[in-house]
Amino acid sequence: MDLTKYKKVYLSGIGGIGISAIAKMMLELGKEVYGSDSFRSDITDDLKRRGVKVFYKQEANNITSDIDLLVYSPAVPVTSPELKKAKELKILFLSHFEFLGGLSKDYTTIAISGTHGKSTTTALLSMIMINAGLDPTIFVGSQICSINTNFRLGKSKYLVVEGDEYNFKMLKLHPDYIGLTSLDKDHLDVYGSLENIKKAFQEFVEKLNDPENLIYNIDDVNIKDLKISKKSFSVSITGDSLLYVSDVVKKYNKQYFNLHLCKKSKTSEQCKKLCEIETALPGYYNIYNILVASALAIKLGINPKIISETIKDFKGLWRRFEKLGKWKTNIIFSDYAHHPTAIKALLCGVRGFYQNKKIVIVFQPHQEDRTEKLFDEFLTSFDMADSIIICPIYKVSGRRKKAKVSSYDLFKEIKKSYLKEDQEIFYANDYKKIKGTIAKYSDAIILVVGAGDIDNFARHFLRYD
Repeated sequence: MDLTKYKKVYLSGIGGIGISAIAKMMLELGKEVYGSDSFRSDITDDLKRRGVKVFYKQEANNITSDIDLLVYSPAVPVTSPELKKAKELKILFLSHFEFLGGLSKDYTTIAISGTHGKSTTTALLSMIMINAGLDPTIFVGSQICSINTNFRLGKSKYLVVEGDEYNFKMLKLHPDYIGLTSLDKDHLDVYGSLENIKKAFQEFVEKLNDPENLIYNIDDVNIKDLKISKKSFSVSITGDSLLYVSDVVKKYNKQYFNLHLCKKSKTSEQCKKLCEIETALPGYYNIYNILVASALAIKLGINPKIISETIKDFKGLWRRFEKLGKWKTNIIFSDYAHHPTAIKALLCGVRGFYQNKKIVIVFQPHQEDRTEKLFDEFLTSFDMADSIIICPIYKVSGRRKKAKVSSYDLFKEIKKSYLKEDQEIFYANDYKKIKGTIAKYSDAIILVVGAGDIDNFARHFLRYD
């Protein structure tokens, strides 16, 4: 993809985390950058400070004939006035992943994909590669706290990119390496069934020219159903893999464990302790993320000492168990979890870190279709919380607007049939009610959870000490 021929670039849906990364890339390359979004946000404010002209009405008049390239978010329908005008003016327009797919042809591309853990694994690997001097270009689906961005322009041949599975987007990429974290039943509005998700990921892993460059979580029951070459690189907690962990210990809000690497030949297998890991990331789900990132780093020839030191110093990501501060006597965290599996894993991890504290989860369901199709799974997602506060569903632009169930139905059903004896549950349909509910707790862990705008409550509505 010859980016030198584009002087003026327009990003439609620029407030999305993926499109905002492309905007930052274009700025660093010296382009004129314009864009639009339906809503003002922290992301659009940041881009304006960097010099991007942002429109908050997505209309045809924004599109002028001197624009060379338009890249649009998956939230923007192809029938939008901006895309229609671009077509009329014969401006090249690409979807988010059509752009990244084209870019990936020009690099040695490392794609991190799977239902859960993509952003954290991508960020971990990115920081390891930076510290190893490999100078990668990076696209992450969240802000990496250490470098305060979701994009980094490197000068080397390496591109590290999060391979989002929504709407088959990862299939647009041309990966040289794949890290596959997990497969789960999600985005059923697109895939229809778990079997179709597996078929899509089978197609994805088969895009690799060299099966040895696939790193996969062998403990994942759904990944096990894929046809994976014996030459591929497996990771696990159980030990039945090339890279595995031992002696997991949790203390002082950290996890400690050892990494072991096995080398197999036709006649023998030799395993050795590679390094010790210390991390402030909670839960077994983050151990899997560390395993996949570490295995990719090993494939790239990075010294285990750099892997260990980077993970120890890793500061986390925006909205991934992100500690925002202390409100009254409670500690507030923001987290992006919006799938039943992710909520369970988060609560389990936080319980491991804060065994003697009350854990309160404020949950905003994300998208009507997911709430309806995974309703039964959501009912049992909150078992490890002491208190549950359910909020209205966040409606996603361009997605299904009606469902047979509401978040209030979820609240009622949990209260009726799934609430444990020592648990309590509330329904809060605005920020004032949420604040009033959490105000009664003291010295508790408050998790504000969801992929929608509930983060605004935690980040902007509360005033921290």
